[in-house]
Amino acid sequence: MIDSTYFASGTVLQDRYEILGEIGRGGYSVVYRARDRRIGSDVAIKLLVPPPAAARLARERLRREVQAVRQISHPNIVQVFDVAEQGPWGFVVMEYVHGPDLAVRVRDSGPLDGAATARLGQEIADALAVAHRRGILHRDVKPQNILLALDGRARLTDFGSARLAGLATLTQTGGLVGTLDYAAPEVLAGTRADARSEVYSLGVTLFYALTGSLPSRAGRSAVSAVAGHHPRGRRPDVPAWLDAAVARATAADPADRFPSVGLFAAALTPDAGEELSAPPARFSCVMCGAAEPFDLGVCPRCARRADGADDVLVFVDPPTARTPRRAVRDALEGRLPSVSSTGHQALLGGERPLLRVPRAAGERVVELLADHGIPARTESLARLSRTDVPTPILLLAGAVTTGGLAVGVLAAAPLLFATTPLVAVSLVSLATLGRRTPVWNPRPAGRHVLPLDAEREAVRTLAELPSGAARTLLIDLLRRTAGSPVGPALVGALVVAACAVARQLAALDRQLDAGAAQTERLTNLPDGIEALARCEQGRDALVQRLLETTATLSRITGDAALQAALPDSPLAAAARELAEEGRIQADAAREVEELLTSSC
Repeated sequence: MIDSTYFASGTVLQDRYEILGEIGRGGYSVVYRARDRRIGSDVAIKLLVPPPAAARLARERLRREVQAVRQISHPNIVQVFDVAEQGPWGFVVMEYVHGPDLAVRVRDSGPLDGAATARLGQEIADALAVAHRRGILHRDVKPQNILLALDGRARLTDFGSARLAGLATLTQTGGLVGTLDYAAPEVLAGTRADARSEVYSLGVTLFYALTGSLPSRAGRSAVSAVAGHHPRGRRPDVPAWLDAAVARATAADPADRFPSVGLFAAALTPDAGEELSAPPARFSCVMCGAAEPFDLGVCPRCARRADGADDVLVFVDPPTARTPRRAVRDALEGRLPSVSSTGHQALLGGERPLLRVPRAAGERVVELLADHGIPARTESLARLSRTDVPTPILLLAGAVTTGGLAVGVLAAAPLLFATTPLVAVSLVSLATLGRRTPVWNPRPAGRHVLPLDAEREAVRTLAELPSGAARTLLIDLLRRTAGSPVGPALVGALVVAACAVARQLAALDRQLDAGAAQTERLTNLPDGIEALARCEQGRDALVQRLLETTATLSRITGDAALQAALPDSPLAAAARELAEEGRIQADAAREVEELLTSSC
């Protein structure tokens, strides 16, 4: 609980800022109105009051974020002047905005109309877009952090302040920060936030602005409305286009939302529907469009186009007491309805593999199948031998051989004597071939639009990337390139750059996870906190580049494709920026890796 006697009216900080009175407070901060004696104007002072154990890390992180925000000049962002300390206190000096926050405005005067809500959403989205371009996330978009100035502008404040509250119980990188009522489902589930998480928070904020209430269960758990929250259900006069924009922004799956706040801003107009493409269909191969019910990214046929020399076969483990046969059968039938009952029986009995994938993807595929309730294992093609043939087939082959030889001798039939072993070998060979032939082997839809080298790079990268943000973002981008009317040469260059960035992003995530386990040790190193902060900001920057490229692809429809192939087009620029950002952030990953190694 924050003591009300921290700074009394009349207190002067740094011989410059005179406290005039308290104007607000959060979980671990108090905001005061103060007079800057040097320039004769009012400012806002945010006093930081973190838990003692997290004070040093909290101040350092907030100092870095404030330094970054100070470089942003935007009419809808509250300007930050400085981070300072006096004795045991750390505080932030900010622009003072005359006017209430959005929560107070809705509480005192009722919900906003559609036009005012759309305008507010566009202004805040524009402000967030500028910050996201610099790899800066707000992390706590909500009505209380949107100030409504007397000139009518919406002003976004408190960048990075959610870090402070998050450090009360969690000090690891990527820990839950922000206000639960407005947090995206994936953030509540423990995933690191990205721009799409802030699209969700802004969408819930606009829902509140329109209705004066929060959507059902929003922020209370990791469960949210799959298709998003529709304010029109509570307020029928909300325009259909605004209702659709808010619903898409608040979809449960990040892949179904707008990939950037810029696209969300563009959707907050009555005629936005024709400018933006719909989210790509999931559970389809990103290369050929064939059905891909396990969300692996690519179908088995396209996976083998990369390199089939070291492929592995994925077999379903025989059901046990822990994985009842009926549950596994239902999971398979639900994902593979086109497979015959005989095929399902062969899968459940381990007689035939489910699919064939590159070795690098084997472990990840087994994990993804487990997520669908299907226990599985991999077997190398090179190790499959006749001993892997089902026992009934071996017994039948033995019986045929023994019986044929006996009859051939007794009946003096040399031909039967000679052909019987061949028949037995054929039986075993057919059984072996059947054991090597996957049950799921879909026909390609013939939609290969990438140059072969880019396609192989994409398949290899998807095979090697672990489950996580890098893989998910790359799949989303690839799905949009598959349906893009842009020429294959430009799309190929973009895909190769995106694959490199995805690999680098996965490396940064590994380093951040490792750093989270050593937070206390790293904070005691001279450059530990600084390196972790650079690594995290670099990670956010890579995520943002991938999201922006996906957003650019979303805008390319119809005649826009003719301009996209030009050297100075936004898509060409996105490809160049992707490649450059990947090179820049490689240093951040190496620096943290060296620190982690040296500190062990």
